[in-house]
Amino acid sequence: MNIVSPEIVINSTLVSNNQEARFYEFILRENLDVMECGYVESLSEGVMHIIDNAPVNLHGYLFELNHVRVNPHADNNCVLNNLAEELQRSGVEIYNQPSQEMMAMCFKPLGELSDIVRFYINAERHLVFLSSSVKLFAVE
Repeated sequence: MNIVSPEIVINSTLVSNNQEARFYEFILRENLDVMECGYVESLSEGVMHIIDNAPVNLHGYLFELNHVRVNPHADNNCVLNNLAEELQRSGVEIYNQPSQEMMAMCFKPLGELSDIVRFYINAERHLVFLSSSVKLFAVE
């Protein structure tokens, strides 16, 4: 396997008060900047709407990570390692990370996560990850 894939896809759910699950997908570059994102209208029919200027149009939105998709015929290690490091910085522990040759790379390319992961997109098109492991406190 000598094809290197510089991107991955993150599938997420919009966190909101309403009962309707709205799915969004983000294509991340190797440096974890958002190349493109869209609202998934229908997974079964593959209907998706691209969101232009995501940092502006998704400002104030919070998403919950569902899963990560990779190209199973390419080497995704660099971008997956960058994502794993970013998640660990946010307090998430990662267990059972598969190697590129393992079948688990197709359905759990990151491995198992210790926490629910939420994120938002900032003005620089970068995803900011949050986890319940990090306790916020007020400075007096």
